[in-house]
Amino acid sequence: MASIGEHIAARIGLIHARRVYHRFHKALTNVEHVQQAVLAHVLKLVGRSAFGKCYGLDRVRSPDELRRAVPLLTYEDLRPYIDRLREGDSGALFSPRARIVMFATSSGTMAKPKYIPVTSRFVEDYRRGWNTFGLKMLSDHPAAALRAILQSSSRSDASYTAAGVPCGAITGLLARTQKRIVRRFYVGRPEIGYLSDPQARYYALMRLGLNRDVAFAVTANPATLVRMARVADENSEVLIRDVHDGTIAEQIVTDGTIRRVLQAGLRAAPARAKELVVLRERCGHLRPRDCWKLEFLACWTGGSMGHYLERLADWYGPVPVRDVGLLASEGRVSIPLEDNTPAGALDVRAAFFEFIPVEQCDAATPGTLTARELQVGQDYVVVLSNSAGLVRYRLDDVVRVRGWLEEAPVVEFLYRAGRVSSVAGEKLTENQVVTAVRSVCAEMNLPEFDYVLAPCWDEPPFYRLNCAMPVVDGLARSMDTALAAQNEEYASRRKSLRLGELQARSLPAGAIAAMDRRIMASRESSAEQYKRPCLLTRPGADNGFLAEGSDGGPPTSG
Repeated sequence: MASIGEHIAARIGLIHARRVYHRFHKALTNVEHVQQAVLAHVLKLVGRSAFGKCYGLDRVRSPDELRRAVPLLTYEDLRPYIDRLREGDSGALFSPRARIVMFATSSGTMAKPKYIPVTSRFVEDYRRGWNTFGLKMLSDHPAAALRAILQSSSRSDASYTAAGVPCGAITGLLARTQKRIVRRFYVGRPEIGYLSDPQARYYALMRLGLNRDVAFAVTANPATLVRMARVADENSEVLIRDVHDGTIAEQIVTDGTIRRVLQAGLRAAPARAKELVVLRERCGHLRPRDCWKLEFLACWTGGSMGHYLERLADWYGPVPVRDVGLLASEGRVSIPLEDNTPAGALDVRAAFFEFIPVEQCDAATPGTLTARELQVGQDYVVVLSNSAGLVRYRLDDVVRVRGWLEEAPVVEFLYRAGRVSSVAGEKLTENQVVTAVRSVCAEMNLPEFDYVLAPCWDEPPFYRLNCAMPVVDGLARSMDTALAAQNEEYASRRKSLRLGELQARSLPAGAIAAMDRRIMASRESSAEQYKRPCLLTRPGADNGFLAEGSDGGPPTSG
């Protein structure tokens, strides 16, 4: 139960939070002016650097001048400057006096990790976006106020550069630097991020959470929430014994130093352990939905992440889900303001945004539009310039404009621009695949299942749906029809026999989990960063990516 001091602090915090949201909403009423101010700051930040001098950024004043001065860039274009920055040459990418706090690591779709420079201003921008998001979320769900929060974050110092600057997850930095009064409401402790074994991290979070009145869980990747719930259920006997004894299992959290730190604040709770035993016997599983009175969840729901919504409900109950917005190590793009939709208002203060019409995505020199020039219902590739030193940077996330909030577009993430398969000119996107599978599950009354779709060369070429369940009669035919409904080019090529009929096959137990592990290892990415591909784009890649391992499915609702 919250103390009087916490209630007072929370009231003061709510007043501050309302001001934060008011400032965000005010920015949406004058987008062109705000975007011009953001661009001016970015140009000041990088203008006198080696990069800035290369492109004459000290002479740029407007979006049109920026377009003429700098081509659209990728991380590989910036890598030489960032490599110099990692070696201690701050002048490579930033003007004098810019402070590099850390490098946010990200795998993206590349074999070599990306290192995104995190300046003190970038931290401020990133934190402001999260605060705005969190304030609106809690104001919409007041019953969650002053209650515990289950959040997963990784460490911010997984490695160091030659110059001694930490590299890791920016979420870890935000967690570590939170104000103490706020930190008390979070179940986890920063030390959990130092556990190298994901199962140990998830177990520790759930162990600490079972002693608290958790109101909601938040993490970008919904797969993390599912995995945390599975780990608790699979180790329920040990977990309940730990709650009873006030301990943390040595056989799971093997790092003695971290285990002792986490265990220091725990007390034996035999009454709570008895409650958990009763819940497990009654429900057949130990699930978060039964252990806590949850108000909502917060995680990605757009694009392929929508695939997890049904199993989230299995584990956490039919609670509202608030998308955390389109955000990456490179920065935040949108802030969702409502439940059960991946769409969110453009965070116009986080970066200067440009947008490539999706039909121009593969052009040699595609044109760009500003935020005020977008059209509802159209798809665009995001380009940003921000306080991480990224200028005209192709984030390559594809968004669809769903509407407007004041002068700002409301955008929904669809898919990564590179994840498009076309063996006969069909240009099949991952978002279309996800939508088709969900429609088939609804049509055939099937539970949502793990899968990977891949093109296959033959005469004619076709697509193969690899399923982590037994293939049922009619599945392949229904999936073929659903893809045709999603993609008229797919339908056209099926009709003209340029594409063969889709095939479906069952995978060995654990094949997809094994694929996940191999991809994460090859990209040096963490479980929190990893997004499982639902669509492979290289013909025959499913045979190379999928192998035997071990896996398990979610429990059914009860």
